[in-house]
Amino acid sequence: MPMKRTQLYIDDELYQKLNIEAVKEKRTVSSLVRELLAKEINMRGIKKTVKSGHILLRLAQVAAEGPIDLSTHGEDYLIEDF
Repeated sequence: MPMKRTQLYIDDELYQKLNIEAVKEKRTVSSLVRELLAKEINMRGIKKTVKSGHILLRLAQVAAEGPIDLSTHGEDYLIEDF
């Protein structure tokens, strides 16, 4: 599947959390972020035409406040919010 390149600005704490999870799972931060975004979008049933800025913001908030196992149980934590 062709991909689009994008750039995100996240604080150091969030980046460290993402990096720790990526290392644990032996994958890149990019692939982890893609997976978390895809799960969030799929959970909300949002179509491709919807801008994902608010989804990125919510994902960053959950990751910054969330537990260490967010990458493997992220959908459980996001479901609790709604």
